[in-house]
Amino acid sequence: MLMKIKFYLLFCIALCCTNGFAQTAYHAGFAQKSIEPQDYPFSLALAGYGLPRDGRFTLKWVKQTTPDAAVRKQMETILSKKTGVPGSVASVVIGNRSYMADSSGKISSAGLSEKRKTWKQITVLPGIQSLTAHAGVLFGLTNKNEIWKYDIQENKEPWVKIAQFNGLAYNIELKAIFFNGNQLIGLDKDRLLYKATHQTEGFLGVEALAIAQQKQRVVLVTVDLCGFNADFINDIKAEVYKKHKIPASAVLINASHTHFAPGSQSWTTWGPHNQRPDKAYLYGVVRPAIISSITTAISSMAPAELYFGRGKTAIGFNRRLKGADVPYDNDVDVLQIINKKNKNKTVLFSTGCHPVAGNVGLTGITISANYPGITRNYLKKEGGITNAMFVQGCGGDINPKEEVEYIKTGEALGKDILNVLHKELRKIEGNITFFMDSVNFPVTKLIADDLEDFKAKNSLAIGDVYAEKNVRWAELMQDLKKNNKLPTQMPVYIQTVNIGSWKLVGISRETVTEYSIGIKALWPDRMVSVAGYCNDVSSYLPTSKHIRGGGYEGYDSFLWYGQPAIFPESVYDTILQRIKDQNH
Repeated sequence: MLMKIKFYLLFCIALCCTNGFAQTAYHAGFAQKSIEPQDYPFSLALAGYGLPRDGRFTLKWVKQTTPDAAVRKQMETILSKKTGVPGSVASVVIGNRSYMADSSGKISSAGLSEKRKTWKQITVLPGIQSLTAHAGVLFGLTNKNEIWKYDIQENKEPWVKIAQFNGLAYNIELKAIFFNGNQLIGLDKDRLLYKATHQTEGFLGVEALAIAQQKQRVVLVTVDLCGFNADFINDIKAEVYKKHKIPASAVLINASHTHFAPGSQSWTTWGPHNQRPDKAYLYGVVRPAIISSITTAISSMAPAELYFGRGKTAIGFNRRLKGADVPYDNDVDVLQIINKKNKNKTVLFSTGCHPVAGNVGLTGITISANYPGITRNYLKKEGGITNAMFVQGCGGDINPKEEVEYIKTGEALGKDILNVLHKELRKIEGNITFFMDSVNFPVTKLIADDLEDFKAKNSLAIGDVYAEKNVRWAELMQDLKKNNKLPTQMPVYIQTVNIGSWKLVGISRETVTEYSIGIKALWPDRMVSVAGYCNDVSSYLPTSKHIRGGGYEGYDSFLWYGQPAIFPESVYDTILQRIKDQNH
Protein backbone atom coordinates (compact mmCIF):
# COMPACT_ATOMS: atom_id res chain seq x y z
CA MET A 1 0.00 0.00 0.00
CA LEU A 2 2.85 2.39 0.93
CA MET A 3 4.56 1.73 -2.40
CA LYS A 4 1.35 2.61 -4.23
CA ILE A 5 1.10 5.93 -2.39
CA LYS A 6 4.73 6.78 -3.19
CA PHE A 7 4.20 5.93 -6.85
CA TYR A 8 1.03 8.07 -6.93
CA LEU A 9 2.87 11.05 -5.39
CA LEU A 10 5.73 10.73 -7.88
CA PHE A 11 3.20 10.56 -10.71
CA CYS A 12 1.47 13.74 -9.48
CA ILE A 13 4.81 15.58 -9.22
CA ALA A 14 5.73 14.54 -12.75
CA LEU A 15 2.32 15.63 -14.00
CA CYS A 16 2.70 19.04 -12.37
CA CYS A 17 6.10 19.49 -13.99
CA THR A 18 4.68 18.54 -17.35
CA ASN A 19 1.70 20.89 -17.11
CA GLY A 20 3.35 23.67 -15.14
CA PHE A 21 6.97 24.51 -14.60
CA ALA A 22 8.41 22.49 -17.48
CA GLN A 23 5.92 23.97 -19.92
CA THR A 24 6.94 27.50 -19.08
CA ALA A 25 10.65 26.88 -19.49
CA TYR A 26 12.06 28.89 -22.39
CA HIS A 27 14.97 28.56 -24.75
CA ALA A 28 16.24 31.67 -26.50
CA GLY A 29 18.87 32.49 -29.09
CA PHE A 30 20.11 35.75 -30.63
CA ALA A 31 21.98 36.67 -33.79
CA GLN A 32 23.15 39.87 -35.44
CA LYS A 33 24.22 40.21 -39.08
CA SER A 34 25.50 43.22 -40.98
CA ILE A 35 23.60 44.67 -43.91
CA GLU A 36 26.29 47.17 -44.77
CA PRO A 37 26.60 47.43 -48.58
CA GLN A 38 29.67 45.87 -50.20
CA ASP A 39 32.07 47.31 -52.78
CA TYR A 40 29.43 46.46 -55.38
CA PRO A 41 26.97 48.10 -55.61
CA PHE A 42 29.34 50.99 -55.01
CA SER A 43 26.70 53.70 -54.64
CA LEU A 44 23.10 53.54 -53.43
CA ALA A 45 20.24 55.98 -53.11
CA LEU A 46 19.21 56.57 -49.50
CA ALA A 47 15.56 56.09 -48.56
CA GLY A 48 13.19 58.13 -46.43
CA TYR A 49 13.12 61.57 -48.06
CA GLY A 50 11.74 62.78 -51.38
CA LEU A 51 14.02 65.78 -51.00
CA PRO A 52 16.39 66.97 -52.23
CA ARG A 53 14.97 66.52 -55.72
CA ASP A 54 18.26 65.16 -57.10
CA GLY A 55 18.58 62.54 -54.36
CA ARG A 56 20.97 61.46 -51.60
CA PHE A 57 23.65 58.92 -52.53
CA THR A 58 26.19 56.95 -50.54
CA LEU A 59 29.24 57.24 -52.84
CA LYS A 60 32.45 58.43 -51.21
CA TRP A 61 35.77 58.86 -53.05
CA VAL A 62 39.03 57.94 -51.30
CA LYS A 63 42.34 58.98 -52.85
CA GLN A 64 44.61 56.11 -53.92
CA THR A 65 48.27 56.81 -53.22
CA THR A 66 49.74 53.55 -54.55
CA PRO A 67 47.45 52.10 -57.26
CA ASP A 68 48.42 48.67 -58.60
CA ALA A 69 49.74 47.96 -62.11
CA ALA A 70 46.36 46.92 -63.52
CA VAL A 71 44.77 50.19 -62.43
CA ARG A 72 47.65 52.23 -63.89
CA LYS A 73 47.35 50.38 -67.21
CA GLN A 74 43.63 51.13 -67.44
CA MET A 75 44.31 54.75 -66.57
CA GLU A 76 46.88 55.08 -69.37
CA THR A 77 44.48 53.52 -71.86
CA ILE A 78 41.82 56.07 -70.97
CA LEU A 79 44.27 58.98 -71.17
CA SER A 80 45.47 57.84 -74.60
CA LYS A 81 41.84 58.09 -75.81
CA LYS A 82 42.23 54.83 -77.73
CA THR A 83 38.65 53.65 -77.57
CA GLY A 84 39.04 51.41 -80.58
CA VAL A 85 35.95 52.90 -82.24
CA PRO A 86 36.21 55.94 -84.57
CA GLY A 87 34.04 58.86 -83.44
CA SER A 88 33.44 57.51 -79.95
CA VAL A 89 34.21 59.22 -76.65
CA ALA A 90 34.17 55.97 -74.69
CA SER A 91 33.70 52.26 -75.26
CA VAL A 92 33.48 49.04 -73.24
CA VAL A 93 33.03 45.32 -73.88
CA ILE A 94 30.42 43.12 -72.19
CA GLY A 95 30.53 39.46 -73.11
CA ASN A 96 30.59 39.15 -76.88
CA ARG A 97 29.42 42.68 -77.59
CA SER A 98 31.03 46.09 -77.71
CA TYR A 99 29.30 49.26 -76.51
CA MET A 100 30.25 52.73 -77.73
CA ALA A 101 29.19 56.23 -76.66
CA ASP A 102 29.54 59.17 -79.02
CA SER A 103 29.72 62.91 -78.32
CA SER A 104 25.94 63.33 -78.65
CA GLY A 105 25.31 60.81 -75.85
CA LYS A 106 24.13 57.98 -78.07
CA ILE A 107 25.19 54.51 -76.92
CA SER A 108 25.35 51.87 -79.63
CA SER A 109 26.20 48.17 -79.63
CA ALA A 110 27.82 45.73 -82.08
CA GLY A 111 28.94 42.12 -81.94
CA LEU A 112 32.64 41.51 -81.42
CA SER A 113 32.66 38.71 -84.02
CA GLU A 114 31.27 40.92 -86.80
CA LYS A 115 33.91 41.63 -89.46
CA ARG A 116 32.17 44.83 -90.46
CA LYS A 117 30.47 46.02 -87.32
CA THR A 118 26.88 47.18 -87.57
CA TRP A 119 26.33 49.63 -84.74
CA LYS A 120 22.79 49.70 -83.36
CA GLN A 121 21.70 52.46 -81.01
CA ILE A 122 20.29 51.09 -77.76
CA THR A 123 20.02 54.12 -75.48
CA VAL A 124 21.06 57.72 -74.84
CA LEU A 125 22.84 59.39 -71.92
CA PRO A 126 23.28 63.13 -72.55
CA GLY A 127 26.68 64.55 -71.66
CA ILE A 128 28.39 61.18 -71.26
CA GLN A 129 32.18 61.40 -71.08
CA SER A 130 33.13 57.98 -69.74
CA LEU A 131 31.61 54.51 -70.11
CA THR A 132 32.40 51.35 -68.16
CA ALA A 133 30.63 48.11 -67.25
CA HIS A 134 30.30 45.56 -64.46
CA ALA A 135 28.09 42.49 -64.01
CA GLY A 136 26.19 43.16 -67.23
CA VAL A 137 25.43 46.76 -66.30
CA LEU A 138 26.65 49.88 -68.10
CA PHE A 139 27.87 52.81 -66.02
CA GLY A 140 28.21 56.28 -67.46
CA LEU A 141 29.89 59.42 -66.10
CA THR A 142 28.46 62.70 -67.42
CA ASN A 143 30.00 66.16 -67.73
CA LYS A 144 27.85 67.18 -64.73
CA ASN A 145 29.76 64.65 -62.60
CA GLU A 146 26.75 62.40 -62.27
CA ILE A 147 27.04 58.61 -62.50
CA TRP A 148 24.24 56.63 -64.11
CA LYS A 149 23.62 52.92 -64.64
CA TYR A 150 21.82 51.01 -67.37
CA ASP A 151 20.97 47.30 -67.05
CA ILE A 152 21.49 45.61 -70.42
CA GLN A 153 19.11 42.77 -69.49
CA GLU A 154 16.36 45.23 -68.58
CA ASN A 155 16.83 47.53 -71.56
CA LYS A 156 13.23 48.71 -71.46
CA GLU A 157 14.07 50.56 -68.25
CA PRO A 158 15.73 54.01 -68.46
CA TRP A 159 19.09 55.04 -67.09
CA VAL A 160 19.05 55.51 -63.31
CA LYS A 161 21.24 58.03 -61.53
CA ILE A 162 23.23 56.47 -58.70
CA ALA A 163 25.67 59.21 -57.67
CA GLN A 164 26.41 62.90 -58.11
CA PHE A 165 28.86 65.58 -57.06
CA ASN A 166 27.73 67.02 -53.70
CA GLY A 167 30.86 68.73 -52.39
CA LEU A 168 30.87 66.38 -49.39
CA ALA A 169 31.64 62.69 -49.84
CA TYR A 170 31.67 63.13 -53.62
CA ASN A 171 33.86 66.21 -53.81
CA ILE A 172 36.10 65.68 -56.83
CA GLU A 173 35.52 66.40 -60.51
CA LEU A 174 36.17 63.27 -62.53
CA LYS A 175 37.42 62.71 -66.04
CA ALA A 176 36.64 59.00 -66.22
CA ILE A 177 35.49 55.93 -64.28
CA PHE A 178 36.46 52.27 -64.69
CA PHE A 179 36.40 48.99 -62.77
CA ASN A 180 39.22 46.99 -61.24
CA GLY A 181 37.45 43.76 -60.28
CA ASN A 182 34.51 44.76 -58.09
CA GLN A 183 36.14 48.08 -57.30
CA LEU A 184 35.09 51.29 -59.05
CA ILE A 185 37.96 53.67 -59.72
CA GLY A 186 37.66 57.38 -60.50
CA LEU A 187 40.21 59.39 -62.47
CA ASP A 188 40.31 63.17 -62.12
CA LYS A 189 41.66 65.83 -64.47
CA ASP A 190 44.99 65.88 -62.62
CA ARG A 191 45.60 62.15 -63.24
CA LEU A 192 44.84 61.33 -59.60
CA LEU A 193 43.02 58.07 -58.83
CA TYR A 194 40.27 57.50 -56.32
CA LYS A 195 38.57 54.41 -54.91
CA ALA A 196 34.79 54.33 -54.56
CA THR A 197 33.46 53.37 -51.17
CA HIS A 198 30.34 54.08 -49.11
CA GLN A 199 29.84 56.99 -46.76
CA THR A 200 28.69 55.05 -43.71
CA GLU A 201 28.85 54.75 -39.93
CA GLY A 202 29.25 50.98 -40.38
CA PHE A 203 26.51 49.77 -38.00
CA LEU A 204 23.58 48.87 -40.27
CA GLY A 205 22.31 45.44 -39.27
CA VAL A 206 19.70 42.76 -38.70
CA GLU A 207 18.93 41.31 -35.28
CA ALA A 208 16.99 38.11 -34.72
CA LEU A 209 15.65 36.72 -31.45
CA ALA A 210 14.35 33.14 -31.41
CA ILE A 211 12.33 31.95 -28.43
CA ALA A 212 11.01 28.43 -27.89
CA GLN A 213 8.80 26.78 -25.33
CA GLN A 214 8.40 23.03 -25.78
CA LYS A 215 7.69 22.59 -29.53
CA GLN A 216 6.51 26.14 -30.19
CA ARG A 217 9.02 28.56 -31.69
CA VAL A 218 8.73 32.24 -32.61
CA VAL A 219 11.27 34.57 -34.17
CA LEU A 220 11.37 38.36 -33.82
CA VAL A 221 13.49 40.16 -36.41
CA THR A 222 14.43 43.84 -36.62
CA VAL A 223 16.05 45.36 -39.71
CA ASP A 224 17.76 48.72 -40.14
CA LEU A 225 15.76 49.70 -43.21
CA CYS A 226 13.24 52.42 -43.93
CA GLY A 227 10.74 49.76 -44.91
CA PHE A 228 9.98 46.78 -47.12
CA ASN A 229 7.22 45.42 -49.34
CA ALA A 230 5.00 42.52 -48.27
CA ASP A 231 6.09 40.29 -51.16
CA PHE A 232 9.74 40.61 -50.11
CA ILE A 233 8.93 39.65 -46.51
CA ASN A 234 6.58 36.82 -47.54
CA ASP A 235 9.34 35.36 -49.70
CA ILE A 236 11.70 35.38 -46.71
CA LYS A 237 9.10 33.78 -44.45
CA ALA A 238 8.50 31.06 -47.04
CA GLU A 239 12.22 30.29 -47.05
CA VAL A 240 12.28 30.19 -43.24
CA TYR A 241 9.39 27.72 -43.23
CA LYS A 242 11.16 25.59 -45.82
CA LYS A 243 14.35 25.49 -43.74
CA HIS A 244 12.99 25.42 -40.18
CA LYS A 245 9.27 24.57 -40.45
CA ILE A 246 8.37 27.76 -38.57
CA PRO A 247 5.10 29.17 -39.95
CA ALA A 248 4.89 32.73 -41.29
CA SER A 249 2.62 33.77 -38.42
CA ALA A 250 5.44 32.91 -35.97
CA VAL A 251 7.99 35.16 -37.69
CA LEU A 252 7.57 38.90 -37.07
CA ILE A 253 9.84 41.22 -39.10
CA ASN A 254 10.04 44.87 -38.08
CA ALA A 255 11.73 47.81 -39.84
CA SER A 256 13.48 50.41 -37.70
CA HIS A 257 12.45 53.00 -40.33
CA THR A 258 15.78 54.77 -40.36
CA HIS A 259 15.81 57.42 -43.09
CA PHE A 260 19.51 56.78 -43.69
CA ALA A 261 19.45 53.25 -45.12
CA PRO A 262 19.66 52.34 -48.80
CA GLY A 263 16.33 52.15 -50.60
CA SER A 264 14.64 48.80 -50.18
CA GLN A 265 11.19 49.40 -51.67
CA SER A 266 9.74 50.28 -55.05
CA TRP A 267 8.65 53.89 -54.53
CA THR A 268 7.17 54.45 -57.95
CA THR A 269 6.06 58.05 -57.45
CA TRP A 270 9.42 59.29 -56.13
CA GLY A 271 12.32 60.55 -58.21
CA PRO A 272 13.63 57.90 -60.65
CA HIS A 273 16.63 57.15 -58.41
CA ASN A 274 14.26 55.91 -55.66
CA GLN A 275 11.83 53.97 -57.81
CA ARG A 276 13.71 50.66 -57.96
CA PRO A 277 15.81 49.27 -55.09
CA ASP A 278 19.20 47.93 -56.09
CA LYS A 279 18.81 44.16 -56.55
CA ALA A 280 22.44 43.43 -55.74
CA TYR A 281 21.94 45.04 -52.33
CA LEU A 282 18.39 43.92 -51.55
CA TYR A 283 18.78 40.30 -52.66
CA GLY A 284 22.54 39.92 -52.34
CA VAL A 285 22.97 41.50 -48.89
CA VAL A 286 19.69 42.15 -47.04
CA ARG A 287 17.75 38.98 -47.82
CA PRO A 288 20.62 36.57 -47.01
CA ALA A 289 21.38 38.47 -43.79
CA ILE A 290 17.79 38.18 -42.55
CA ILE A 291 17.60 34.46 -43.29
CA SER A 292 21.07 33.80 -41.87
CA SER A 293 20.30 35.71 -38.67
CA ILE A 294 17.15 33.67 -38.14
CA THR A 295 19.02 30.41 -38.71
CA THR A 296 21.81 31.40 -36.31
CA ALA A 297 19.35 32.57 -33.63
CA ILE A 298 17.51 29.26 -33.80
CA SER A 299 20.68 27.17 -33.67
CA SER A 300 22.02 29.14 -30.69
CA MET A 301 18.95 28.70 -28.47
CA ALA A 302 19.73 27.81 -24.86
CA PRO A 303 17.74 27.72 -21.59
CA ALA A 304 16.76 31.26 -20.64
CA GLU A 305 14.66 33.36 -18.30
CA LEU A 306 12.57 36.22 -19.64
CA TYR A 307 11.61 39.43 -17.85
CA PHE A 308 9.54 42.47 -18.83
CA GLY A 309 9.70 46.08 -17.70
CA ARG A 310 8.24 49.41 -18.77
CA GLY A 311 9.39 52.99 -18.34
CA LYS A 312 8.92 56.38 -19.96
CA THR A 313 10.94 58.49 -22.35
CA ALA A 314 10.91 62.12 -23.45
CA ILE A 315 12.78 61.76 -26.76
CA GLY A 316 9.83 62.54 -29.03
CA PHE A 317 6.77 64.67 -29.71
CA ASN A 318 3.68 64.49 -31.89
CA ARG A 319 4.69 66.39 -35.02
CA ARG A 320 1.19 66.68 -36.48
CA LEU A 321 -1.60 66.99 -33.92
CA LYS A 322 -2.01 70.06 -31.74
CA GLY A 323 -3.92 70.85 -28.57
CA ALA A 324 -4.09 69.90 -24.91
CA ASP A 325 -4.70 66.18 -25.40
CA VAL A 326 -2.23 65.37 -28.15
CA PRO A 327 -1.59 61.61 -28.12
CA TYR A 328 1.97 60.33 -27.66
CA ASP A 329 2.70 56.88 -26.32
CA ASN A 330 6.04 57.55 -24.64
CA ASP A 331 6.32 54.08 -23.12
CA VAL A 332 9.66 52.32 -23.31
CA ASP A 333 9.08 48.57 -23.23
CA VAL A 334 11.98 46.30 -22.34
CA LEU A 335 12.24 42.53 -22.69
CA GLN A 336 15.31 41.08 -20.95
CA ILE A 337 16.51 37.57 -21.77
CA ILE A 338 19.08 36.00 -19.45
CA ASN A 339 20.95 32.96 -20.71
CA LYS A 340 20.95 30.44 -17.84
CA LYS A 341 24.30 28.95 -18.82
CA ASN A 342 26.56 31.94 -19.42
CA LYS A 343 24.37 34.67 -17.86
CA ASN A 344 24.60 36.79 -21.04
CA LYS A 345 21.88 39.42 -21.25
CA THR A 346 19.93 40.20 -24.40
CA VAL A 347 17.64 43.21 -24.35
CA LEU A 348 14.82 43.94 -26.76
CA PHE A 349 13.61 47.52 -26.38
CA SER A 350 10.76 49.32 -28.09
CA THR A 351 9.37 52.82 -28.36
CA GLY A 352 7.70 54.72 -31.19
CA CYS A 353 9.67 57.57 -32.78
CA HIS A 354 10.90 58.41 -36.29
CA PRO A 355 14.68 57.92 -36.80
CA VAL A 356 15.03 61.11 -38.85
CA ALA A 357 17.30 63.43 -36.88
CA GLY A 358 20.49 64.75 -38.45
CA ASN A 359 19.48 65.18 -42.08
CA VAL A 360 22.01 67.96 -42.67
CA GLY A 361 25.39 68.16 -44.38
CA LEU A 362 27.51 65.03 -44.49
CA THR A 363 25.28 63.28 -41.94
CA GLY A 364 22.35 63.56 -44.34
CA ILE A 365 24.12 61.37 -46.90
CA THR A 366 25.69 58.91 -44.45
CA ILE A 367 24.39 55.36 -44.07
CA SER A 368 23.21 55.16 -40.48
CA ALA A 369 20.88 53.28 -38.16
CA ASN A 370 20.28 56.70 -36.57
CA TYR A 371 19.30 56.86 -32.88
CA PRO A 372 18.33 53.14 -32.54
CA GLY A 373 21.92 52.21 -33.45
CA ILE A 374 23.29 54.68 -30.91
CA THR A 375 21.03 53.20 -28.22
CA ARG A 376 22.09 49.64 -29.02
CA ASN A 377 25.76 50.57 -28.68
CA TYR A 378 25.10 52.61 -25.53
CA LEU A 379 23.42 49.66 -23.80
CA LYS A 380 26.34 47.38 -24.60
CA LYS A 381 28.95 49.90 -23.46
CA GLU A 382 27.26 51.47 -20.44
CA GLY A 383 24.84 48.78 -19.33
CA GLY A 384 26.81 45.58 -19.65
CA ILE A 385 24.27 44.24 -22.13
CA THR A 386 25.58 41.48 -24.41
CA ASN A 387 23.03 41.94 -27.21
CA ALA A 388 20.50 44.68 -27.90
CA MET A 389 17.78 44.99 -30.52
CA PHE A 390 15.29 47.75 -31.28
CA VAL A 391 11.66 47.21 -32.27
CA GLN A 392 10.09 50.30 -33.80
CA GLY A 393 6.79 51.15 -32.15
CA CYS A 394 3.92 53.23 -33.50
CA GLY A 395 5.98 56.27 -34.41
CA GLY A 396 4.21 57.39 -37.58
CA ASP A 397 3.48 60.88 -36.27
CA ILE A 398 6.24 61.08 -33.66
CA ASN A 399 9.53 62.88 -34.34
CA PRO A 400 12.57 63.23 -32.07
CA LYS A 401 12.81 66.50 -30.15
CA GLU A 402 16.45 66.71 -31.16
CA GLU A 403 16.24 67.56 -34.86
CA VAL A 404 19.97 67.27 -35.48
CA GLU A 405 21.72 65.53 -32.59
CA TYR A 406 20.52 61.95 -33.02
CA ILE A 407 23.40 60.79 -30.81
CA LYS A 408 21.81 62.69 -27.90
CA THR A 409 18.47 61.05 -28.69
CA GLY A 410 20.01 57.59 -28.74
CA GLU A 411 21.89 58.07 -25.48
CA ALA A 412 18.84 59.58 -23.75
CA LEU A 413 16.80 56.55 -24.75
CA GLY A 414 19.61 54.29 -23.54
CA LYS A 415 19.50 55.92 -20.10
CA ASP A 416 15.73 55.47 -19.98
CA ILE A 417 16.15 51.77 -20.74
CA LEU A 418 18.81 51.32 -18.06
CA ASN A 419 16.43 52.98 -15.58
CA VAL A 420 13.91 50.25 -16.41
CA LEU A 421 16.49 47.49 -16.05
CA HIS A 422 17.56 48.79 -12.65
CA LYS A 423 14.03 48.33 -11.32
CA GLU A 424 12.31 45.08 -10.46
CA LEU A 425 11.15 43.35 -13.66
CA ARG A 426 8.20 41.00 -14.06
CA LYS A 427 9.13 37.43 -14.88
CA ILE A 428 7.44 36.03 -17.99
CA GLU A 429 5.82 32.61 -17.74
CA GLY A 430 3.36 30.70 -19.87
CA ASN A 431 2.86 29.21 -23.30
CA ILE A 432 3.75 30.61 -26.70
CA THR A 433 1.05 31.32 -29.28
CA PHE A 434 1.01 33.33 -32.50
CA PHE A 435 -1.59 34.57 -34.97
CA MET A 436 -1.80 36.53 -38.21
CA ASP A 437 -4.90 38.52 -39.11
CA SER A 438 -5.69 41.18 -41.69
CA VAL A 439 -8.26 43.86 -42.30
CA ASN A 440 -8.92 44.57 -45.97
CA PHE A 441 -10.22 48.04 -46.73
CA PRO A 442 -11.94 48.20 -50.14
CA VAL A 443 -10.76 50.81 -52.65
CA THR A 444 -13.99 52.53 -53.59
CA LYS A 445 -12.61 55.86 -54.76
CA LEU A 446 -9.21 56.95 -56.01
CA ILE A 447 -7.42 59.81 -54.26
CA ALA A 448 -8.11 61.92 -57.38
CA ASP A 449 -11.32 61.23 -59.32
CA ASP A 450 -10.17 62.69 -62.64
CA LEU A 451 -6.65 61.42 -63.21
CA GLU A 452 -6.07 63.37 -66.40
CA ASP A 453 -7.19 66.64 -64.84
CA PHE A 454 -5.09 65.96 -61.70
CA LYS A 455 -2.08 65.22 -63.87
CA ALA A 456 -2.57 68.31 -66.05
CA LYS A 457 -2.84 70.69 -63.09
CA ASN A 458 0.32 69.34 -61.48
CA SER A 459 2.26 69.32 -64.76
CA LEU A 460 2.29 73.11 -64.70
CA ALA A 461 4.60 73.26 -61.67
CA ILE A 462 7.84 72.30 -63.39
CA GLY A 463 10.62 71.43 -60.94
CA ASP A 464 8.29 71.21 -57.94
CA VAL A 465 9.04 67.90 -56.20
CA TYR A 466 5.52 67.55 -54.82
CA ALA A 467 3.83 68.33 -58.14
CA GLU A 468 6.15 65.93 -59.96
CA LYS A 469 5.21 63.24 -57.47
CA ASN A 470 1.52 63.89 -58.17
CA VAL A 471 2.08 63.57 -61.92
CA ARG A 472 3.88 60.25 -61.47
CA TRP A 473 1.07 59.06 -59.16
CA ALA A 474 -1.56 59.88 -61.79
CA GLU A 475 0.46 58.12 -64.48
CA LEU A 476 0.86 55.08 -62.22
CA MET A 477 -2.88 54.87 -61.59
CA GLN A 478 -3.61 55.28 -65.31
CA ASP A 479 -1.22 52.46 -66.12
CA LEU A 480 -2.70 50.19 -63.46
CA LYS A 481 -6.22 50.86 -64.73
CA LYS A 482 -5.17 50.24 -68.33
CA ASN A 483 -3.69 46.85 -67.41
CA ASN A 484 -6.51 45.90 -65.01
CA LYS A 485 -4.08 45.84 -62.07
CA LEU A 486 -5.56 48.62 -59.95
CA PRO A 487 -5.75 47.34 -56.34
CA THR A 488 -9.27 46.74 -55.08
CA GLN A 489 -8.20 46.43 -51.42
CA MET A 490 -5.71 47.98 -49.02
CA PRO A 491 -4.80 45.34 -46.42
CA VAL A 492 -3.55 46.03 -42.92
CA TYR A 493 -1.78 43.05 -41.39
CA ILE A 494 -2.04 42.37 -37.65
CA GLN A 495 0.33 39.86 -36.12
CA THR A 496 0.10 38.80 -32.49
CA VAL A 497 2.85 36.95 -30.66
CA ASN A 498 2.18 35.80 -27.10
CA ILE A 499 5.24 34.72 -25.17
CA GLY A 500 3.70 33.67 -21.90
CA SER A 501 2.34 36.72 -20.13
CA TRP A 502 3.90 39.16 -22.65
CA LYS A 503 1.93 40.10 -25.75
CA LEU A 504 3.47 41.74 -28.82
CA VAL A 505 1.08 43.11 -31.45
CA GLY A 506 2.73 44.00 -34.75
CA ILE A 507 0.89 46.13 -37.31
CA SER A 508 1.86 46.81 -40.89
CA ARG A 509 2.38 50.27 -42.41
CA GLU A 510 3.57 53.47 -40.73
CA THR A 511 1.32 53.24 -37.70
CA VAL A 512 0.64 56.42 -35.73
CA THR A 513 0.97 56.58 -31.96
CA GLU A 514 -2.74 56.38 -31.07
CA TYR A 515 -2.92 52.74 -32.20
CA SER A 516 -0.41 51.79 -29.53
CA ILE A 517 -2.39 53.58 -26.85
CA GLY A 518 -5.68 52.04 -27.97
CA ILE A 519 -4.43 48.47 -28.31
CA LYS A 520 -2.75 48.48 -24.90
CA ALA A 521 -6.03 49.67 -23.40
CA LEU A 522 -7.74 46.50 -24.66
CA TRP A 523 -5.72 44.47 -22.13
CA PRO A 524 -5.20 46.83 -19.17
CA ASP A 525 -3.95 44.05 -16.90
CA ARG A 526 -1.53 42.49 -19.39
CA MET A 527 2.02 43.27 -20.48
CA VAL A 528 1.28 44.45 -24.03
CA SER A 529 3.71 46.01 -26.50
CA VAL A 530 2.69 47.36 -29.90
CA ALA A 531 4.93 47.73 -32.95
CA GLY A 532 4.25 49.39 -36.28
CA TYR A 533 6.31 48.89 -39.45
CA CYS A 534 5.84 45.13 -39.34
CA ASN A 535 5.90 42.83 -42.37
CA ASP A 536 4.81 45.51 -44.87
CA VAL A 537 5.43 49.26 -44.95
CA SER A 538 3.20 50.32 -47.83
CA SER A 539 1.66 53.55 -46.51
CA TYR A 540 0.82 55.40 -43.33
CA LEU A 541 -1.83 54.06 -40.98
CA PRO A 542 -3.51 57.24 -39.68
CA THR A 543 -6.56 57.91 -37.55
CA SER A 544 -9.61 60.02 -38.42
CA LYS A 545 -7.84 63.07 -36.94
CA HIS A 546 -5.10 62.87 -39.57
CA ILE A 547 -7.51 62.07 -42.40
CA ARG A 548 -9.83 64.98 -41.59
CA GLY A 549 -6.83 67.27 -41.22
CA GLY A 550 -5.69 66.43 -44.74
CA GLY A 551 -2.01 66.62 -43.80
CA TYR A 552 0.90 64.40 -44.69
CA GLU A 553 0.00 61.31 -42.62
CA GLY A 554 -3.67 61.38 -43.63
CA TYR A 555 -3.42 62.40 -47.29
CA ASP A 556 -0.21 63.38 -49.10
CA SER A 557 1.83 60.40 -47.90
CA PHE A 558 -0.52 58.06 -49.77
CA LEU A 559 0.51 59.76 -53.01
CA TRP A 560 4.17 59.34 -52.08
CA TYR A 561 3.57 55.66 -51.40
CA GLY A 562 1.73 55.17 -54.70
CA GLN A 563 -1.45 54.05 -52.97
CA PRO A 564 -4.75 54.22 -54.88
CA ALA A 565 -6.77 55.68 -52.00
CA ILE A 566 -6.64 56.87 -48.42
CA PHE A 567 -8.21 54.90 -45.60
CA PRO A 568 -11.78 55.64 -44.45
CA GLU A 569 -12.12 57.80 -41.35
CA SER A 570 -13.29 54.70 -39.47
CA VAL A 571 -9.95 52.91 -39.99
CA TYR A 572 -8.83 53.22 -36.36
CA ASP A 573 -12.11 51.96 -34.89
CA THR A 574 -12.30 49.14 -37.42
CA ILE A 575 -8.81 47.85 -36.65
CA LEU A 576 -9.22 48.08 -32.88
CA GLN A 577 -12.58 46.31 -33.07
CA ARG A 578 -11.02 43.50 -35.10
CA ILE A 579 -8.22 43.08 -32.56
CA LYS A 580 -10.73 43.13 -29.72
CA ASP A 581 -13.00 40.58 -31.41
CA GLN A 582 -10.17 38.18 -32.23
CA ASN A 583 -8.80 38.55 -28.68
CA HIS A 584 -5.56 36.82 -29.57
